Parts: sequence; structure tokens; C-alpha cells
Amino acid sequence: MALPRLLWVWLLVAGTQGVRDGDMRLANGDAPNEGRVEIFYGGQWGTVCDNLWDLVDASVVCRALGFENATEALGRAAFGPGTGPIMLDEVQCSGTETSLANCSSLGWLRSNCRHNQDAGVICSNGARLPHPTPQNRHLPAVLAQIFDSQRGCDLTVAVKADDAEPLSLCAHSLILTSNPEAQALWTEPGSTVTMEVDAECLPVVTDFIRYFYSRRIDVALPTVKCLHKLASVFGAQQLQAYCASLFAFLLPEDLSFQTALDLHAYALATRDPTLEELCVQFLAWNFEALTGAEAWPRVPTALLRALLSRSELAVPSELALLTALDAWSREKGAAPGDVEGLVREVRFPMIPPEDLFQLQSNLSLYRSHRALFQEQTLQALEFHTVPLPLLAQLRGLNLSQDAYQPRLYTSPTWSGAVARSSRRSYDSYPYHYGSYSKSYDRYGTGYFQTPQHPSFLFRNSRVSWTLRYLPTVQSCWDYGFSCSSDEVPVLGLFKSGSSDPTIGYENKALMLCGGRFVADVRAFEGGKAEIPSALNANSSRRASFFPCPAGFSSFRGVIRPFYLTNSSGVD
Repeated sequence: MALPRLLWVWLLVAGTQGVRDGDMRLANGDAPNEGRVEIFYGGQWGTVCDNLWDLVDASVVCRALGFENATEALGRAAFGPGTGPIMLDEVQCSGTETSLANCSSLGWLRSNCRHNQDAGVICSNGARLPHPTPQNRHLPAVLAQIFDSQRGCDLTVAVKADDAEPLSLCAHSLILTSNPEAQALWTEPGSTVTMEVDAECLPVVTDFIRYFYSRRIDVALPTVKCLHKLASVFGAQQLQAYCASLFAFLLPEDLSFQTALDLHAYALATRDPTLEELCVQFLAWNFEALTGAEAWPRVPTALLRALLSRSELAVPSELALLTALDAWSREKGAAPGDVEGLVREVRFPMIPPEDLFQLQSNLSLYRSHRALFQEQTLQALEFHTVPLPLLAQLRGLNLSQDAYQPRLYTSPTWSGAVARSSRRSYDSYPYHYGSYSKSYDRYGTGYFQTPQHPSFLFRNSRVSWTLRYLPTVQSCWDYGFSCSSDEVPVLGLFKSGSSDPTIGYENKALMLCGGRFVADVRAFEGGKAEIPSALNANSSRRASFFPCPAGFSSFRGVIRPFYLTNSSGVD
């Protein structure tokens, strides 16, 4: 049979050729997931200089070696100085490359560094995509070359797409049957397998089939949607999961939000609840910017209702949300029935009484839904004027309902901000998350005041808050917190002023990535909020929900009071 003989020849050739330019390894570490970074070029191994070395670059190395990501990017020969040439200097990766050789740099063998600047990494222990073990490290390349040769095949893959020339690929059933992810292809009887794909995805089909041979694939952000779609249709679950993780990188790349809307529609079409939730979460945390974007009127009604149902919706105020909904309704020409359902998701009790009385003159929605607005306004005024015991006992209201819970209000009424250092200017952020704290100092501290509670009954009761960025264990102790070395940096939130036993707080911290978008939201527990790892987590620190290659430049503390209807609460 032609295939085994061809495979044997390739194995012999691969055994004599050894590693290829761009292959990488870790040296001198105490465990397989750490060490000095070494890269192969021109027949020899060399090191990488630590100039501009960061977590993004280190993660490229870790993923190429079969680990999920990097937890530390180390310099100054942390794992000892290497030998041989310094192959690369000033490496700058985007994060999607398969080798440092594909990243921007000064070029091969162009460096003024010495080995006391050798770069190192510590990788997380979890594997991402299956990678060959050291015993069969040449086999993926061999199998990929068998596919690339397009010879010795016993199977034809006929690829059809509307309004495009069909594509015919030569494949080998013996190799495909050894890969469970390729089951949808090799279970079809006969010598021809037919794949029907979208025309836009035709250019990546060859890479997709090649993946079943090598079990490796270079997924770039422009192609991730098509590869995810192919993996979903043809049952390549590991590739599908890998592509899904890259959507978290893709969403923040387009702050016009059109990509998020397109991906959400795609998630519904492919019935992918994970991707659907990813899109909704991104839009919820960045809702304020979404309402000011050109894509705002194009938000589908069902998606908007899903967003308005969330408490973790970042918006300056409930009035700002209602005003944005009014603009959406006018520009979209939404059906009255759809709009009524959306208005019912608005939390009218969170709107101050003075603003409630202005709604009839400021909103076009009021005129078309007068009865509904009057009903919701009366409910809100009752919340603002009736004391808690009467609300809970005589009226029997359930004050734990969403209508009585604040969202993530980013206006200065309910929040304050802090930067990591005084070198960052709050005024530089293109997206405005409310007015920033009234004052801050060079040590990363923000001071602000809020009402004690959203109810009008507490209009004269103020609470003072101090938000601090605590970068070290010592800074935690200085301000009365107990922190371990694995926890820092953290955010600390201090309260002073009047206290009421009927009021609790569930305060949150918004993590702003480079001042551009909200990458994560964390709760203050015991006055502390964990700052996540910007790109990936180690055993003690969870990763940011959305990756942040630029790092977190600033943070916003959001105060969220609520009525305590029993003896327990959060403060």
C-alpha cells in the first residue's frame, strides 16, 4: 500500500533532519513548565534577550510548547545565562503567533545583549491544544508533509461552496481514522467525502484538514470565526474550544461593537451558548460605550432585553439607560410591544424623584407608553418615600427583586476611580465611564462620596469612600488589610461616615484595560477586590475574563447599597 511506505520514508527523513528554525525549548528550569527560553536557527540553539520581554511574548512560547499560557515573563537570566548566540532581541508578539520567529523583532542574530539578559518563562500547567510528546515530536511535521504532498491518498475530500470553484483535496483514511476529531469525515462510506462550507470559509479548509494530520494549527483572529464554524459543523471539539477561547481576544479589538453584534448573531445561529454568553458579557460591561456607538440602533431587541435584565450592566445611571433606550427606539423604529417589554426591564426605583417627574417632558417613549410609565413611576415613588418596615411588612414587597437593586452605576454619584500611578491621566480615556473621582494622590488613591442608599429617604446621609491601589504586601498592612504575596496587587475600599443597620453593600471593581474597555468586574470582599491576571492565571490568581495585553491602567469602584431584609448582609 502506498501510504505506509510513504509514511516510513518520511519518518526516516524526519529522524535525520532534527528540529526546524523557530522551534523552541525551555532550559535549566526545575520543572517542565519553566526555564530559559531557547530558540533554534541556522543549525544551532540560542537564547532571547529580555528587552521588551513581557507576558504576551512569553505566552507565545508556552502555547507552542503545549502549555495553556504564561504566568510569568522573566528576564535578567532568571534561569541562569545560556550559551551560544543570542538569536532574537526586542521581541514584540501580538499573542496569536506559533513561534517567536513569527513575532516582530530586530531580526535573527541582531542584538547587543549579553547572556545576563536572557529571557525566561514560567508556564501554567494546563495544556491548551494537544501537542506531541518528546518521543514523537517529529511525527506532526511528518504527517503534515504527507498531507502537503497530496500524494498516495485513498480518499478525496470534495469541498463545495456557493458561487465558488469547488476544491478537491487528497486525504489518507489511515491517518484520519486515528484522530477522533476527524470522525465526521472518515465515517462517510466510499472513497469521496463531501464538505459543504460557506464561501468565505473556503480559504481555510485546507488548513482545517491539515490540522487533522498535524494536530496543530495557526489560528489568526481574522480566520478564527471560520475555523470555529468548521470545527463546530464537523465535530472537532478541541479545535472548537480553542477557537472559542480566542473570541475573548477578538471582541475588544473592535470597539465599534459591530464584531460583538455579528458574533452574537453567529452564536445564536450555531447554537453556541458559550459564545453567546461571552458576547453578552462584553456588551454588558461596556454598555455605556455601546450606547454611544454607531452600532447602538442595530442592537437586536432580544439582545437588548438580555442586557437590560442584568445587574452587572455598566452605565452612568438608570436615567442614562432609559435615555439611551429612548434613542434606540426612535432610531430603530421598534414595535410598541417590543418597547414595552424593554421598558419593564428599566429599574425605575433607581431613578431619583426629581428625574422621575421630568420623564414626561424629556422622553418620546413616555407619550407612546404613558400608562406604563405612570405605573412604574408610582412604584418608584413608593420606594423613595415609604420606610423599609412598611415596604416589607405592610406592602409585602420583595425588596430582593431586580427592580430594587442597583446596577454598576459609573457616574460620580455612585463611583470613584483610581489609577495605578500618577503618570496616567484620566482625561486620556476614549470611553468615558462617568466623571472620575474628585481627587487622588500619587500613591494611587481616590476619594469620593455617595448617598447612603438610593432611596430619597437617605438624601441627606452621605458616606465617604477611599479607593486605594495596593501593590505590595506592606501597603496592604499599612492600610489595615492582610494580604499574601500571591494576592497583591489588590484594590482596597474603605468606608467612613454614617451607618445604618438596614443597609448592606455589594460593591464591585471595574478593571479598565488600557483605559479602553472593561475587561473584568470583581467583588469587594472584606474591603478587598482581587486584580486578575491580565492575560492568564497561575494557581493563585484567576485570569481576566477578557484578556488585556496592555495591562490594567485604572480601576473604578462602584458602590451598590441594598436593603437588608434579614440579619445577614455584605458590607
